Amino acid sequence: MTLQRAEYESAAHGLLLQEASHREDHDYALALNMQQEGQELQAVTRNCVVCGDDTPISELPALLDCNHEPRTCSNCYQNWISSEFNSKGWKRIACPESGCSVLLQHVELQAYATSEDFQKFDTLSAREAMNDEPNFRWCRGPSCTSGQIHYGGRSDPIFTCSECGFKVCVVHDGTWHQGETCEEYDYRVSGRKEQDQRSQEQASQRLLEKLTKKCPGEGCNWNIEKNDGCDHMTCE
Repeated sequence: MTLQRAEYESAAHGLLLQEASHREDHDYALALNMQQEGQELQAVTRNCVVCGDDTPISELPALLDCNHEPRTCSNCYQNWISSEFNSKGWKRIACPESGCSVLLQHVELQAYATSEDFQKFDTLSAREAMNDEPNFRWCRGPSCTSGQIHYGGRSDPIFTCSECGFKVCVVHDGTWHQGETCEEYDYRVSGRKEQDQRSQEQASQRLLEKLTKKCPGEGCNWNIEKNDGCDHMTCE
């Protein structure tokens, strides 16, 4: 019984070694085949439909959602993206192939656009995402492009940019009205302050005319008031 068990274990071990050897051979063959396919793909070329340059198929930009074969080289793809960016804006950059309307995704623009165009795209898309945040505020500083989240309305209206220190009124969405509260600012810009000042001036003038008289002296326009004493007055 002991001999049979030893023979069985020896045979099983041999089978395991044989299976491992076969697996290694299969993995090696698969890797070699993939390498050969990659080399073949690199060797296969296609003329760019825009410039006509002969380009390896593996180097032609391809979008994940496109159903056609790629036919535009990298340089022409970059030029197309720049043209679309300038003419249609950053949201509508589509595949350059005729009849295809698939829009380029963020990762595809990062891969195929110039670094300058992608930076502009990334900035604009980030700004739009931030605009969806109700408490996010952009700095209104003349040369600042920073922004941050600011919680508070009339109770805390001053947004101070952490980048440049510029102060913004979040209630009026503009430069902070230094020296005035939001209520005082509203009162002034509404025109009510000016109207009230005019009304006060007119009331003062009416009261002045009621209580005083013009000095009768030649060339003298002083207002004089007599409230007691004799009838004689001397204008000084």
